[in-house]
Amino acid sequence: MKPIFSAALWAGILSLTACAHSDGLNKPATKPSEERVQIYKSDGSRQCEGGGTSPEAMKSQLQGIRVYAAEKQVLHGMMFPAVCGGQTGSINVYTIAEQDLSEVEKRGFNILKQKD
Repeated sequence: MKPIFSAALWAGILSLTACAHSDGLNKPATKPSEERVQIYKSDGSRQCEGGGTSPEAMKSQLQGIRVYAAEKQVLHGMMFPAVCGGQTGSINVYTIAEQDLSEVEKRGFNILKQKD
């Protein structure tokens, strides 16, 4: 009975560890090129005036950079005085590969820091 139990135990252990590929740091192994970050740029809208550039139109400034997602958001953590002509805090956010970060910063985009 003991050999059957031992074989079953090892089969169970091997089946559980066979799919657990890791880089040794308890997180899935990923290639550096797969790391993604969110960047943003003000859409240029002004209080009492509206306007602003859509994420789709501003995406042309990222020509040559692969964009995985684009959306409009509001910049959090900053205050904007209520005054006609003042900034609204409306931003266009893009998800890109981390390796392209230095290039997009040259084009006036900033990294979007996530709230803790």
